[in-house]
Amino acid sequence: MKNIFYRLLNAGVNFTKDPQEAKTIMLMNRMGFIMTIMMFVFSLLSPIMGLYNMLYFTFPFAFAFILVPYFNYKHWLAFNRYYFSVVPFLFLCLLCWYNSIELGDRFFFFATATIPVIVFREKLTIFLIFSLNIFGFFCMTWYQNTHAPVVYVPASIAVQYWCSSLLGVFLVLFFVVRYFKKGSEDYEKQIETKNEEISTKNKEIVDSINYAKKIQNTLLAHNDFLQKHLPDHFVFFKPKDIVSGDFYWATEHNNKFYLAVCDSTGHGVPGAFMCLLNIGFLNEGIKEKNIAKPNEIFDHVRTRLINDISKEGQQDGMDGILMTLENKNETLKIEYAGANNAPVLIRNNQIIILPTDKMPVGKGEKHDLFKLYNIEVHKGDTLYLYTDGFADQFGGPKGKKFKYKALNELLLLNHQRSTSEQKDIFNLAFENWRGNLEQVDDVCVIGIKL
Repeated sequence: MKNIFYRLLNAGVNFTKDPQEAKTIMLMNRMGFIMTIMMFVFSLLSPIMGLYNMLYFTFPFAFAFILVPYFNYKHWLAFNRYYFSVVPFLFLCLLCWYNSIELGDRFFFFATATIPVIVFREKLTIFLIFSLNIFGFFCMTWYQNTHAPVVYVPASIAVQYWCSSLLGVFLVLFFVVRYFKKGSEDYEKQIETKNEEISTKNKEIVDSINYAKKIQNTLLAHNDFLQKHLPDHFVFFKPKDIVSGDFYWATEHNNKFYLAVCDSTGHGVPGAFMCLLNIGFLNEGIKEKNIAKPNEIFDHVRTRLINDISKEGQQDGMDGILMTLENKNETLKIEYAGANNAPVLIRNNQIIILPTDKMPVGKGEKHDLFKLYNIEVHKGDTLYLYTDGFADQFGGPKGKKFKYKALNELLLLNHQRSTSEQKDIFNLAFENWRGNLEQVDDVCVIGIKL
């Protein structure tokens, strides 16, 4: 018996994979079963109350309501929605035509008006069938007030009938409210479960990226190493995300100090992968291939990038500056190569934008050999190396880019300050300009007092 009841209430559920659709089918089965029971209860009460003619309604509609699970079982879901909405309406219309207004049958229309809200998703269909039931209530109220009923019921029996009708209305409404409440609770549980899953996965991802940041930081130039070769300098490094595509890297080989400030393709995790690859190729060119000149090192890195990752047309690589600093006879000699990014020299309160090659280290429109440039150093000069992140940041009162001209003016205005002060000033200027806008790219600025 229990198995039959279970199959009856779950008839048709296996035809859908939508949880909400399955709940609707189950509720239709339950309400169809309850209405069938109500019809049988009325069939038993009618002879007791002397309403034998009621059996003409209760038996046929008991059969009509029990067909609801059967239609779901036959997978007639679309038809069954309309059937389940219209049959109770027709039953009430016949019942109100048969009985007098004192029995309160017309109030069942408020219960049946909730059925389309449950079984349909189309707003227009819900509105039309809901309106039909409300219209039926007013029509039957008017009809019962203006026409004599088919049968008159004694006052004593009318009270019992009224109580039975009221109980039926509340029973239907109870299941409707319970359906929506359970649906809301299930939805909240699903949201809570999903949030927990997302939170767990997000924590795992962030933890992994934070660990990747530690690895990346070990490859960036260490402050003590920079301080040894560049006693008066600052590094303003601000990744957009946890890890960065921009990087500053330094090494020493054959009495030469190498410093690179570069912007790899992308930012975040993809940019960080490119950063590690670019650092690896720079290190390979200097330490393994013993290439001394910055321009030839860039040529080597470009060849490695094109051969290794640009086979399918990608143009991944980097823009940047690679320079060597070498002390010869107490004279500082600086050589560099530039790929789209140019060093900026400030001398005697004049800003000098040094030359660079307008092509990336990687696959691009041009494939010329990189040129070697020299910097003639004067005492009191200040040299700046930067990527495009600062200049490209949106902000200010109009939400526009900061631009290179404003960045170079900021450098010129503050170049005589100490390097530690300059770092704080650049950080403050960047944050004030950005305001509430999102940081658009990684930022890297290095200043060196020569």
